[in-house]
Amino acid sequence: MLDGVVLVRTPEGTQELERGDLVCFPPGPAGAHKATNRGEMTARIVMFSSAREPAVAVYPDSDKIGVWPGNPDDRLMLRRADGQVAYWDGEVQRQRSS
Repeated sequence: MLDGVVLVRTPEGTQELERGDLVCFPPGPAGAHKATNRGEMTARIVMFSSAREPAVAVYPDSDKIGVWPGNPDDRLMLRRADGQVAYWDGEVQRQRSS
């Protein structure tokens, strides 16, 4: 935390971070986190990431899934409510010859 106060929610609960505080989030679901500034003062934070592509992230608060396959043109953010398709949907299947 550089300045201000934010609430950080993790799977273990919520804690308040103030100037000078440092927190580390492990990879995977155990490192899920959300930082929220509930105060009137501007909060400034610095976040470093070791994320690599390909990557998939689930955003439970907004019911979204993000996919980063490594090619910027193929990045995708979607809501789970938009539905799923079967694996073979839109794929051409070869006809077996007898």
